[in-house]
Amino acid sequence: MKPSPAAAAPARKTLAPEVYGLLAAIALFEAVWLYWILEQPLPNAQGGITRSYLLWRFFPEVVPEVTWKQSFLGLAWQEMSHFGNLPQRLPIVLAAGLIIAAAVALGGLILRVLKLRKWDTPLARFVLSYGLGMSGVGVIALILGRLGLLSPGLVRIGLFMPIAGEIVAMIRDRSKIKSRQYESIPPWNAILGLILVVGPFLIAMSLSSMLPTIDFDAIEYHLEGPREYFQNGRISFLPHNVYTSMPFNIEMLHLTAMHLLNDWWRGALVGQLLVASFAPMTGAAIWLAASRWGSTRAAWVATVVYLTTPWVYRLASLPYVEGPLCFYHAALVAIAGLAWNAAPEIKNRVFAAIGLLAGGAMAIKYPALISAVIPFGLVALAAARRDRSLRPIIAFCLGVAVFIGPWLIKNVIDTGNPVYPLGYKVFGGRDWTPAREAKWENAHGRRPIQVRAFFDSLIDVAGRSDWQSPAIAALVPLAFLRRGSKRIAGWIAAYVAYLFLTWWLLTHRLDRFWLPLLPGLAVLAGLGADWMRSTVWTAILVYILSLSIAANFADCSTPLAGLNEWTGDLNVMRSGVPRMLNPPLARIDAELPPGAKPLLVGQAAVFHIARPVVYNTVFDHETFEGIDRDRSPEEVRAELQRRGITHIYVDWNEIERYRSPGNYGFTDYVTPARFERLMRAGVLSEPRGFGKEPDTARQQLFTVLPAK
Repeated sequence: MKPSPAAAAPARKTLAPEVYGLLAAIALFEAVWLYWILEQPLPNAQGGITRSYLLWRFFPEVVPEVTWKQSFLGLAWQEMSHFGNLPQRLPIVLAAGLIIAAAVALGGLILRVLKLRKWDTPLARFVLSYGLGMSGVGVIALILGRLGLLSPGLVRIGLFMPIAGEIVAMIRDRSKIKSRQYESIPPWNAILGLILVVGPFLIAMSLSSMLPTIDFDAIEYHLEGPREYFQNGRISFLPHNVYTSMPFNIEMLHLTAMHLLNDWWRGALVGQLLVASFAPMTGAAIWLAASRWGSTRAAWVATVVYLTTPWVYRLASLPYVEGPLCFYHAALVAIAGLAWNAAPEIKNRVFAAIGLLAGGAMAIKYPALISAVIPFGLVALAAARRDRSLRPIIAFCLGVAVFIGPWLIKNVIDTGNPVYPLGYKVFGGRDWTPAREAKWENAHGRRPIQVRAFFDSLIDVAGRSDWQSPAIAALVPLAFLRRGSKRIAGWIAAYVAYLFLTWWLLTHRLDRFWLPLLPGLAVLAGLGADWMRSTVWTAILVYILSLSIAANFADCSTPLAGLNEWTGDLNVMRSGVPRMLNPPLARIDAELPPGAKPLLVGQAAVFHIARPVVYNTVFDHETFEGIDRDRSPEEVRAELQRRGITHIYVDWNEIERYRSPGNYGFTDYVTPARFERLMRAGVLSEPRGFGKEPDTARQQLFTVLPAK
């Protein structure tokens, strides 16, 4: 793909004398930076592990006495070599492929409605089709699920409908879609090189995504919410899991997959693979932006930098929503640049598409209002002012409303608050109280502004973070030296700075919340890599990329970046992962008789539990408190029996963790004395200890006794 005329200024190929000094300074900076980042201890790894430790032990015989089997490369190959288990993944891959095909077809139909099906290049249209289609699948699943209409049969038929519609439309077109301004196919050698470099990362991402997740947030709500919707037969308000009242557009992909396979567990693996699919599509959006504003080299490096960053592997391995968020932010950056210079007859429709992308981002996570809707709304507003027409901003707002609107309406119906549980002081909210608001704000509210904390966060983003790539900070500053793209580099840098500052000033600064700025940094890194074309700089660039990619793959090959039993037996892992995560809870799930229904106190990571349970998250009303408070023991027994609760499991370790300084907090009502009272009254049996020896009383299981 050729660069746009604005970015076509040739990079320096011959060196003027004064450039040698600049190159020497840059080479010194790169050497110091790479040494520092390789020797910096990883904050989340125990034992002072550094990237250099991972890198040197990755290859056999580099460190004396580290054999092939002891090297991280040898260990990674061992985890990758159980090829006999790969057929277990085939139904997962086929199901994910069907959903992606349906989403791309749906996105193509949306582009036809917008009359953009022949606009720009096939790559731009494919990026748009994927993003709009994935958002569309999520919103359709929400509407049908809310009406109680989702079922395996309907989902299976429904997924083929947009595919058939798009095929019919393509046949009727009968004409090739030709680019108006740019060649649409990148050079074959660039694509081949890209595949060879990022292929191992993409393979590892895909295989890791098809493993049972070990992440707490995922098994508490990212996957548990869709599972409950699937088992309940409809999408409804879940008063025991506040997180499920947030925008859940990505989680709707899990729900769709669960219905497609009629299996909540394997459906979740399909959903996780769909989440992983956003990584290469983000790479495509980054290529689109970097090639348009730079060159093929810039696009190649930008895409490689992004897809080889351990954070991207981690986001693909775990069902977080930040991976999809990165895609929508990358697509917004790429498409907004195209919209600004679009022909007058299609400009408003392109801004409608940008609005759909921004609304799709907010339908994934509320913070996208700040990171996507507002900044790109300002771009639409600037276009409206330049063109002296309100149409661009109106088109943008309508686009935003299409994908976020249904989620806001759902919350209004359920709670009276469109952004529940946020915005309590403005909108109120069902069952939300000042005490719960204070607890939420204490956990998720803004953090104090401190100069040292600011620079610590800046260093983390630059490279100290466990899963950041050394190539980011090595190349990004050089983007401002590249002739022909300094202006666009400035705009992208301003957007990245905006994302960082709003994350730092307005959130509780959880590290993965800043990840939507990664695509912008990757584009800048690509432009920086192409600041000149001399042999000396090319050699330095190859060294930077080679060292960074090797260190990144060494990181991704270990459990430090995520579960890496890539080709493990899924049937074994289905029971093995729960036992690894929470042995007492796994034992209870396996040993309780059929029909038993435990109430969990202090524990909400329940996705892997096969049987029905009653639970609540730490930010919801404590279920046990609601049952026990102001009731006599016999009334408590009657209420437990009315709810079908046969056992009560109390995790005192988890309760004390929540009550520890700086944590979320836990209601003071739950104490050992409450359960002793019910035992003395004959409502509960003596507890059975499930904790580790010798202290077996840290996880207790009580049986609800019948009345005498």
